[in-house]
Amino acid sequence: MRYLSLTEARESKGLRLILCAGTPGVWGEAVKAMFHVKGIEYMPVAMKPGLENPELERWTAQSSAPAIVTADDKVLTHWEQFVWLAEQLQAEPPLIPQDPGQRALMFGLVREIAGVNGLGWLRRLQSVHASGGPDAADALQRLASKYGYSESAVNLAADRLGAILELLAGHLRDQERNGSAFYIGRSLTALDLYSAIFIGVMIRPLPADIIPMPDGMRWAFTQATAGTEQADSILFTHCERVFADFLPARLEF
Repeated sequence: MRYLSLTEARESKGLRLILCAGTPGVWGEAVKAMFHVKGIEYMPVAMKPGLENPELERWTAQSSAPAIVTADDKVLTHWEQFVWLAEQLQAEPPLIPQDPGQRALMFGLVREIAGVNGLGWLRRLQSVHASGGPDAADALQRLASKYGYSESAVNLAADRLGAILELLAGHLRDQERNGSAFYIGRSLTALDLYSAIFIGVMIRPLPADIIPMPDGMRWAFTQATAGTEQADSILFTHCERVFADFLPARLEF
């Protein structure tokens, strides 16, 4: 993937998506997945993960990725903003249910995946711990600070993570009994994409020919971890199906 530098991006116009260059950051990959399904063109902008990124902070008033700068220079930094932006930029195919109850369900379950103390958050804590903790490297220290790392937080993560995976699997099992392979209704939503990306990177990484990732990252996310051992196989079946049917054959970073 050819990235713009932060300097180039600030001087450009159009939709700019700031990403963790060289690594499958799940929050950013979920945005890329929505844009891919909808055929939305964007300019990828490189942020170096694990660094302080003062230039990014001067531009967007924060130092994390993903972030989006729209054609009119509005800065978006939250996963829910990204979902709504994708729908506003390209209505078809719809990724947000029209029914209010289904819509509330979808956003609630995406929150359990991508929100504070959600699946991604908890796996970050566990991966920092598996990699030696915050004292092992400066990058780990920054992640630990961002995600509120502590021994007690890591201990709580296992039960929370197990409960989230059970919740997600329960919805897929209910849908399976109703003849649907999707979380909600009978068509793809943003929830399916978020689930596939986060499961395929952070719970059981898909093969390197589909999701290449740094060796250390793959190692951290393939360690046996409390909360993931009993994950229902339907989560992985769903993940593989979404990748096969809707996403590129190989993710590029």
